[in-house]
Amino acid sequence: MAINLSRVFGLLIVATVVAGLLNVYADAGPIERMARARVCERHSAPCRERLGSVLRTPFYHQLEFIEGGKPTTVRCRRSFVFVGDFSCAIQAP
Repeated sequence: MAINLSRVFGLLIVATVVAGLLNVYADAGPIERMARARVCERHSAPCRERLGSVLRTPFYHQLEFIEGGKPTTVRCRRSFVFVGDFSCAIQAP
């Protein structure tokens, strides 16, 4: 039984494209809630940060919140390139 490398390679490319599209176009509600929680944990309730802008790429989601007139950027990435759980971190200014 011979392995058809061109078909395996083609399926790998299709799987990578689908994973990238899911990272960009899937529901981002849970990711936004995680990012907002990361911003709000720096001070006491109530959390009044406004969502300013959102950048969604296959590799990460970057959300900018406005708190006290100053922007705070949070970047959420998957644990591996296209798969795994998201984790969010505040970016240094």
